[in-house]
Amino acid sequence: MDIRIYRAQTESLIKQNSLQQLLPQVPPLLQLKALRYQSELSRYNYLIGRLLLKSGLNYFGLDDDLEKIEFQENGKPVLSGIHFNISHSDHQVICGFSQEGPLGVDLEKIKPIDFENFTSMFSAKEWSAIRGADDPIRTFYWFWTRKESIIKAMGRTLNYLHQIELDVTSDHFVVDGKRYFLRQVAIEDGFVGTICTEKEIASIELVEIWF
Repeated sequence: MDIRIYRAQTESLIKQNSLQQLLPQVPPLLQLKALRYQSELSRYNYLIGRLLLKSGLNYFGLDDDLEKIEFQENGKPVLSGIHFNISHSDHQVICGFSQEGPLGVDLEKIKPIDFENFTSMFSAKEWSAIRGADDPIRTFYWFWTRKESIIKAMGRTLNYLHQIELDVTSDHFVVDGKRYFLRQVAIEDGFVGTICTEKEIASIELVEIWF
């Protein structure tokens, strides 16, 4: 399957104080949702994620009315005619698209963390791989983004995260007899990105968008 990923950075938009110019580009309900976030960064990231979604819908020739978004029981947003998923970390925002089946994307900025806060999220085997790696922090995020992308592709919540045990040598994950495929996505130095799909990935196109 072919994947198209849109990416944008919000740092320059925040410096330009662009929020009021960007808000009218999404429906009023989504404007209110963006403004409910307490942090400025979160407001911009939410808004830019939806504008990346509109950009992708336009590319595929689909209706870009974001008011038509529906939500699954786990809160995952869905639209007719396309599969998409949004992720953001720090000032980076991505939105992945597929016409061939569900996908999940996750993006994380690498930063120091306390492993003890995530003990229950990984198996003993996974922790052994993380702590024994040359770069334990990066390896932690390698595992984390994979698990996040899997539960997004499956339509699960974070509560399912600890039920996934990954093999560091494998680029697929099997659950209930179904195989999911995993691929790293190079977004920017200092970030780890992963995409998960139900079909093997043939190509990934990364598209930079400027607002």
